[in-house]
Amino acid sequence: MEMRSLGSSGLEVSRLGFGAWQLGGHGWGDCDQDRTARAVRDALDNGINFFDTADVYGLGESERQLSKALGSQRHEVVIATKFGVRWNQRHETWKDISPSYLVDALEKSLRRLKIDRIPLYYVHWPDGRTPIEEAMAALAKQRDAGKIAAVGVSNFSATQIRAAAEVTEIAAVQMQFSLINREVLAQVRPTLKELNIPLVAWGGLTKGLLTGKFSPQTQFAEDDNRHRDPDFLGARFLANLKVADGLKTLSTRLSRTPAQIAIRWLLDSPGTTAVLAGAKTTEQVLENCQASGWRLDDDDYKYLDRLADEPRLPAVN
Repeated sequence: MEMRSLGSSGLEVSRLGFGAWQLGGHGWGDCDQDRTARAVRDALDNGINFFDTADVYGLGESERQLSKALGSQRHEVVIATKFGVRWNQRHETWKDISPSYLVDALEKSLRRLKIDRIPLYYVHWPDGRTPIEEAMAALAKQRDAGKIAAVGVSNFSATQIRAAAEVTEIAAVQMQFSLINREVLAQVRPTLKELNIPLVAWGGLTKGLLTGKFSPQTQFAEDDNRHRDPDFLGARFLANLKVADGLKTLSTRLSRTPAQIAIRWLLDSPGTTAVLAGAKTTEQVLENCQASGWRLDDDDYKYLDRLADEPRLPAVN
């Protein structure tokens, strides 16, 4: 498994990370918790030491299940979690990155994860109200108190990343990035390069779309978040399937699966430190792990670039 340092944070992470949203138990259709827990342990056995979750995934359940699946090894791996989306008893959610909420959210995540310090703690989303500088100062205070090892931000604009970096060291920026969703290239990559901040890509397989397992006839249940995701709707879904078909074409020649090629393209993209990939089964973990340890040649990388450059159609609501 390829490894990289997250800046000067002292954290060494596998370049393939395990995305644990599905451990929350909702939003992904049928999900067998026992099988997913085995997938976590198989990820460990295959060299993955980077596990990504958030307090809002399953309204705390993903953190609890991840801790349970990792067992005593939860103290030996790099767990990243996030705060900034609150919820109430009616399961209504809203964004809040205020310093007062941070303290409460952090303590609850520590209890659910059953660890004394969170290795990497992200602001999940800006809330549009709290000044970035105030939120980052509060995070730095918690890091100095030993509750956090490193601070990250997720889904921030280039301007917001700059504001955050002026307050404290940012160990990682997490952004949506895939062959289908490449806005990060133009929006934040120049800033990350200038400030020397590692990029952690989420959504690298576009919720499974780039695995090649879907067709124009695919339908998703109402309890599956893809049921309402713009990437899976109307003409945009059909256009995205053409990218998946292009991966299948390359897959035959390289004797790699579309998922492995899609992840490898991200890993080979300049500035990408790690790629998160969710998995519900051991088979998916083992497939994803085979994206490590090789590189695309220049012609194949350029082919995928051309494939990704084809105009993406707007969502149909």
